[in-house]
This record gives sequence, C-alpha cells and structure tokens, in this order.
Amino acid sequence: MNKRDINLYILKASGRLDNFSKQIEEKFWDTVNKVASKIPIADIDIVIYDNPALVIPELGIGGHTHSPEFVVISLDPKFPNFSDKTIKQELKRTLAHELNHAARWKTVGYGTTLLEALISEGLADHFDIEITNESPEPWDKALNANELKTFLEKAKREYQNKKYHHNEWFFGSKEKGIPKWTGYTIGYNLVSKYLKNNLHKKPSQLYNVKAEEFIKS
Repeated sequence: MNKRDINLYILKASGRLDNFSKQIEEKFWDTVNKVASKIPIADIDIVIYDNPALVIPELGIGGHTHSPEFVVISLDPKFPNFSDKTIKQELKRTLAHELNHAARWKTVGYGTTLLEALISEGLADHFDIEITNESPEPWDKALNANELKTFLEKAKREYQNKKYHHNEWFFGSKEKGIPKWTGYTIGYNLVSKYLKNNLHKKPSQLYNVKAEEFIKS
C-alpha cells in the first residue's frame, strides 16, 4: 500500500481543525500503515471534518463507512481533551473499525440481515483491539449478563430478518425497551465466542468470513 491507495481529505472550512491537522495526519498515516499490514485496503477516500452533530458524545468522534471506497470521520474540536483523548486515542480506533468495514464490504459485504450487521460491527471492534491493543469500547460492554442473555435470544429470532430496525438494535429504543448499544454488545460477544473456539484465528483473518460461520457450534 502507498499513499496513492488511500486518499485523506481534511476539510478545514470551519477553521477549527487548523491547529490539529498535522497531528491528525500523523496519527492517520500511522494507523493506516498498521491496518494495511493486516488486511487489504486500497482505493479508499477518507474525509475527516468538523461536525459535532455526528460524533459519539462520549468520545468527540464518529465514523461511517458509506461504501467500500468512502469513509467519513466526524470530529468535535470543542470536545474536552480533544488532542489527547480524541486524536491520540480514538482516531486510531475509529479508523481501524471503519477500514475493517471497508475491507469486509469488498468481500462478503457489510450485510443486509441483523446477523450480518451484528458480526460486521463485532468484528470491526475486535479488529480495532488487535491493531491498537486497547480495551473494548463502552458499547462492547453495554449490557449486563442477564440483559445479554435476554437480547441475544431476541436477536436470534431476527437473525435472518432483512427488515430489522438498525437504529433500534444498535442505538436503543425506549419504546421497545432495547438498551443503547445492544447490537454492538451482542456482535462483540458473538465474535468473542468464535475467537475463543478458534484460538488459531485473529480478527484480521476474518474480514472475508461469512456471518453464518461465526454462529456454527
């Protein structure tokens, strides 16, 4: 991989990222090189811009993979400890997560069923941990043991549902009693179980493995 394979665009019209652009670029390329040593990534445009409306409030950053060739990362420059927390710690994690989505999308796809989405999200977070050697994110551990058991059983009944409600499963629904980040926690645990049963495997080796393989046992 070289810099022509991955195109970075830092949008600076707001002026609020000007003082951070060099730091962002350094962390970006360091992370991209680490990711590229583990999974195939190429021909991807990555936009990083000032958009507090789309960040995770607890982190000051948010990411979205729009297609195998297009990733957007939103930042909130006014987030407390933006330089030390958001850029130094969370940018690498968000990049690893989203680039795993891009690599998976080019093979088996992100998915259209609930099961496929659960695995894609869980796998992306496990890949992040492999790359960064950090602890699981808060959304990977959002349920207690009883909640996990309850919602895993509910999810199983919808595994093959192509009309599942993504926002309800992954961001919660007070109306339906679904806690915030339920889908992320279920997906993380499904991939954790697979890795425990396949100790010779690493998350970086699974980007092209179909979701159904993760629940065979």
